[in-house]
Amino acid sequence: MKRLLQTIKIEVNRKTYVKDPESSDLGKRIVEHSILMIHELGFDSFTFKKLGASIGSNESSIYRYFENKHKLLLYLTSWYWGWQEYQFVFATNSIA
Repeated sequence: MKRLLQTIKIEVNRKTYVKDPESSDLGKRIVEHSILMIHELGFDSFTFKKLGASIGSNESSIYRYFENKHKLLLYLTSWYWGWQEYQFVFATNSIA
């Protein structure tokens, strides 16, 4: 099962990002920490500067992946709904 989960690629509209965050460890950390920080601080208080400090990188490295925090939020919500779709399809096709 672990190997199956590692091969899943949730498709997200390419217009939501500059560089695919799934393509590097930094991109994956940006996504992971942004979810945690938005949950903790709220979207209005969340900034790329705070995110950069959280991941031990500078603010400009985040802009290499996302134009602004609104595009980041679009990416996160698109990924979430893609994951929901995957789970739905998997569940409905796995019924015996």
